[in-house]
Amino acid sequence: MTGTATRRMRSPAPRRRRVRRWTIAIVVIIVVLLAVDFAARAVAESVLATKIEQQGLQHKPSVSIGGFPFLTQVASKEFQQVSLTDHDQTEGPVTITSMSATARDIALNSYRFSSGTIGTVNGTALISFASLGKTLAHEVGPLGSFLNGADLNLTAAGPHEVRASLNLLVTSGSATWRVSLPSPDQLNIRLVRSTGLPSALLQSIQNITLTIPKLPLGLRLDSVRVTAAGVVGDLSGANVPFGS
Repeated sequence: MTGTATRRMRSPAPRRRRVRRWTIAIVVIIVVLLAVDFAARAVAESVLATKIEQQGLQHKPSVSIGGFPFLTQVASKEFQQVSLTDHDQTEGPVTITSMSATARDIALNSYRFSSGTIGTVNGTALISFASLGKTLAHEVGPLGSFLNGADLNLTAAGPHEVRASLNLLVTSGSATWRVSLPSPDQLNIRLVRSTGLPSALLQSIQNITLTIPKLPLGLRLDSVRVTAAGVVGDLSGANVPFGS
């Protein structure tokens, strides 16, 4: 009876050790799967960024693939959500300071992530006041000789207007321009009022139409508005193919 009782008392220890071994093994497997998942995600993000860059961008954007786990999305060849950020895209005198967009319902053509179709894309693009002021300074004509090489210092004057206060060599005053979007790839800057400035000085920037830099993923500008940071455009796209 004593030996039987002793064995009964000791029997839980081997079970605990087996449970501990299995627990450790499961944890190791989970860690390995997570590492593989994150590594595969990083590779896919790099491939997608390269394909987006090849659509005409001047440098590689930052791409982040959402959803977890990633490998199940690869198996179904569908990404739930992809976020894109970029900066300093230039077209002629215009520079888009920053841009962010979110693509949803991405159907891949293969497991290589190199091509597919994006269901919808939405985002925003910012042309900062510093960037827009530099652009307008390039267009100022006779006014440029009074700016001494400086850019126009712009601020918001309303949801669709920008304002510059000018302290020139011979006079001072202000000018206000209305910002509009005559077409998805053009930005119009039209002088609507000025005070204290000779009209001859403002003649060259009465009405300027600027070409918007090329946007990736078939994005187009739907509208623009003036904020405290600058001119912000709303972007959208649908059923956009990418890659090859």
